[in-house]
Amino acid sequence: MKTAIVVNGGDAPGINAAIAAYARLAQEGGDQVLGAQDGFAGLLAGGLTELDRALLTRLSGKGGSILRSSREPVLSEPEAGDRLRSVMRANAIDNLLVFGGDGSLKHLLPLLKRWGTPCVALPTTIDNDVAGTDYTLGHDSACNFALAAVEGIRATAGALPGRIFMLETLGGHTGYLALAIAYASGADAVLLPEYGFDLDWLAGRLRRVVEDAGYALVVLCEFVPGIDQLVEEIPRRSGIRVRYSALGHAQRGAEASHYDRRVAREMSRLAWRALKDGLRLGAVALRDGQLSLRQGVMPLEDKAPPDYSRYARVNGL
Repeated sequence: MKTAIVVNGGDAPGINAAIAAYARLAQEGGDQVLGAQDGFAGLLAGGLTELDRALLTRLSGKGGSILRSSREPVLSEPEAGDRLRSVMRANAIDNLLVFGGDGSLKHLLPLLKRWGTPCVALPTTIDNDVAGTDYTLGHDSACNFALAAVEGIRATAGALPGRIFMLETLGGHTGYLALAIAYASGADAVLLPEYGFDLDWLAGRLRRVVEDAGYALVVLCEFVPGIDQLVEEIPRRSGIRVRYSALGHAQRGAEASHYDRRVAREMSRLAWRALKDGLRLGAVALRDGQLSLRQGVMPLEDKAPPDYSRYARVNGL
């Protein structure tokens, strides 16, 4: 069996660990693995490379991806299916292992199903926003990266009290990541794209927290509506200075956590076994604490909004 590995869309911690684990399983099982550089655009262009198992092992805990990704929508182009079949035939590729987030899995898997291309997908995004799975590879590592930043903020906040700290996370237009960080860190407020808020309410809550505890911490997602106004409006309405920190893309390049390395190995084992057994199409999903192979495409609807009861507890609602 020969597998081509493709990383599509955003990178996430744990991808290298999963690639390394799959390559090891393949080698030990007498199979071959190729890596596509630059996502499906690279695959269609024949940009395939042999994977160095020793290098993969050394880099397995690092963030990012040893295989460059791409967001080019090449599979929607005319004749894309024929080009893909041609490349796979020319390189004797039997199946694909695809890493991708919400957009990738929603749009790519139906195409691969229509073309009859054997494939297993691994849901991979720090945002944890893929419907059909409770967890996506990379989410835990991104949370841990943010928690380290929170500890730094708390250290300086305790040394020089009387301020409001705002920590902006990634997450796109979904608030799963920000809520997870806020809840685990004991933040005083969390702002998510899915739930509206009132500036006067927020300013009043933070003012009371500062009066009681010496400082306040707000965690917010990067695409919260009106985010540009907060740094000006909260000090004006609360009378307290605000210090704003944005984690940015460094969060996506975090080193893989213990949990993500373990999940990466288990995902890869399930994917390799499924492809070895002749599965035509599927994805590895975690439901109720258990990883399993889900056959067919992933749900096309969006994931349910972040847990409102947890959001309410953080915000004291």
